[in-house]
Amino acid sequence: MNAPVFEKLLEEVGDSGRHQHLLFWLFVVPINFLIPWVALTPIFMSSTPAHWCHVPGRPQAVSLDQWKALTIPKESKDGVEVYSECQQYNITLSDLDLASDLASFAAKVNATYDRIACQHGWEYDQTDYDTTLSTEQDWVCGRDTLSANWQSVGVAGNVVGTFIFNSLSDILGRRPVFVVAMMMYAVFGLLRMYVTSYEWIMVTMFLASTSFPPILELPLIIVMEQVSPGWRARITSTSFILWTFGMCLLPLIAWLSRDWVTLGLITTVPFFVFVLAWWLLPESPRWLLSRNRLEETVNLLRTIAQRNGRPVPEKLEETVQVLANTHNTEKNYGFIQLFKYPKVRLRTVLLTVGYTCNNLFYYGLAYNTTNMSGNEFINFFLLSITELPSNILAWWAANYIGRRWTEAGCFLFASVFAVIAIFTLNSALWLNITIHILSKLFITMSFLVVYIQCAEIYPTTHRAAGTGLSSLISSSFGTTAPFIAFLSDRGPWIPYVILFAIGILGFLCSTLLPETLDADLPQSLMDANTFLTSEKYFSYKGKRPCTKKVVVNETSRLRGEVNLAHSEINISNTNGKDD
Repeated sequence: MNAPVFEKLLEEVGDSGRHQHLLFWLFVVPINFLIPWVALTPIFMSSTPAHWCHVPGRPQAVSLDQWKALTIPKESKDGVEVYSECQQYNITLSDLDLASDLASFAAKVNATYDRIACQHGWEYDQTDYDTTLSTEQDWVCGRDTLSANWQSVGVAGNVVGTFIFNSLSDILGRRPVFVVAMMMYAVFGLLRMYVTSYEWIMVTMFLASTSFPPILELPLIIVMEQVSPGWRARITSTSFILWTFGMCLLPLIAWLSRDWVTLGLITTVPFFVFVLAWWLLPESPRWLLSRNRLEETVNLLRTIAQRNGRPVPEKLEETVQVLANTHNTEKNYGFIQLFKYPKVRLRTVLLTVGYTCNNLFYYGLAYNTTNMSGNEFINFFLLSITELPSNILAWWAANYIGRRWTEAGCFLFASVFAVIAIFTLNSALWLNITIHILSKLFITMSFLVVYIQCAEIYPTTHRAAGTGLSSLISSSFGTTAPFIAFLSDRGPWIPYVILFAIGILGFLCSTLLPETLDADLPQSLMDANTFLTSEKYFSYKGKRPCTKKVVVNETSRLRGEVNLAHSEINISNTNGKDD
């Protein structure tokens, strides 16, 4: 007799019923709508508007533009003459008082007076913002890297949060770790807006950011571990679509807020609501089983069956006990065990590199929006709304083409469009934005698929630890993403060359992963080591457009009348008799 598989047991109690729909609407929908605010709000909070040296003493009769012409030198930027952001003329009020004609004085001031660094701080253009963190702290000119440092400290918080929270979730459970992470963001996300010293600004940003990976991943893992294989791509795709809606709303909130503190309050306070998850969110039955908490596993499966209107399976306790004896043969020591078995080790490395390439490319492109021509809010919205068709296409492609070739193809196309963007830097604005949008479209598709692959390739016993490890290393390298955009000051083409190289590396790694379309999830490390090991490199397991659905019986199958490898079939065992 074959050992029972958890998927079979979950199917009996219901793997796509009312229980799963409740989890979806109560947690997947609201969390994935709000979660982009955690990661992307700092882009607007630390935005640096146009600025110039503050030169005191402007008479009321002199307009701001006239005063700038008298006190601020011009310099060439991308072939355009603009006022300097960091220099002023070494000029005094007495010099201006002696000038009988300010217009003629302004025409010769460049040849008469030396340029010096700003002496009295800066003035900021307030077309889009009243204040931002960068303007409040004067993170400009010689201190302009501090804004990128603040964002990188946030990414470093992602790294530590991934390591701590995701590892603990495999030991203490998904639910309690998720609730703690949610409170970490809500509390420190508020505190970071009211501290004033540089050290505390960085510390609170770091602590608030530790929560992002577990908030993003743990509810998704809980739900993915309780649904049918057909629902996994649907849940992941829907979560990304909701991410897109939340991200599209963010630039509107930032534009209406005009103040970085107001923006922070709007995007932080709603997370206090999710403390209710302690009472409403059930623990993952797969995790309970992997920790030998069999009584809780049985009780939860009974609850799922009752909620879904299904009869409780006969001999449920005995079945769960057999599953525990079959799969729980090793103690769980965390992510380090992923390197014990050769096939699991290789796939861990490939998933992690792919995850990292997705992270760097996606956020490198996102941070680079502030370097694009045009309106910052509109550019962000256009690149965000692109993710809606991306997620729908990725959902379709992952289910029909398969995970492997969808991931590889998207990496390749995103890289190609990143290179093309170099040649549109001085072209029409609409063309440059269109190329950015196409690159963003494909990298978003790729990012969605790598989440599905992590959920399907890592075993249940180490799924959160494996996903956490990939996220940890990805976030470690992700601390450099703000600086990819910052390198545009050295040459506007440099970020795109870096993104191209990252995308090609991701393409190569993704082609070496197995195709997990419609596959059952591995439960243990030993399952994962033998999981889909017979696949050839040049193979395709997706659905074919000419596939015809037929019904066959056992006799026709044994006679070879149907090629099961190329047909979508419904086999009914009728002991050799036709239906």
